[in-house]
Amino acid sequence: STSGDGLNFPKHVWKSASEYVNSVPAPSGSKTHSNKLPGSCKSKWGNLKGAFLQVQFIKSTSGLTWSDADGVGVSPENQSVWNELVRSCPAAKPFANKGFIHFAAIDEMM
Repeated sequence: STSGDGLNFPKHVWKSASEYVNSVPAPSGSKTHSNKLPGSCKSKWGNLKGAFLQVQFIKSTSGLTWSDADGVGVSPENQSVWNELVRSCPAAKPFANKGFIHFAAIDEMM
């Protein structure tokens, strides 16, 4: 395996990732992507992994429902529970009504 504990990859993986991303054409209809450096690939992974950990926290400790498409689905009925969760974990806030479509893929990797 090329990953370390918790999917903390060594430097050569980020170099390979940036080379791969730079070799793939941008999707049709979108702007061309800028040249990605190994550090930007590592940073993007860090953001994805951080979001995964927040969602994992929500799913395991909140008692709220979760949808990878719609997030928690905060409503008047569960607003107070959500507010308490966000008070203790502010990084969870973006997932009130927005899901994380990459959860299953990252969960498989972890």
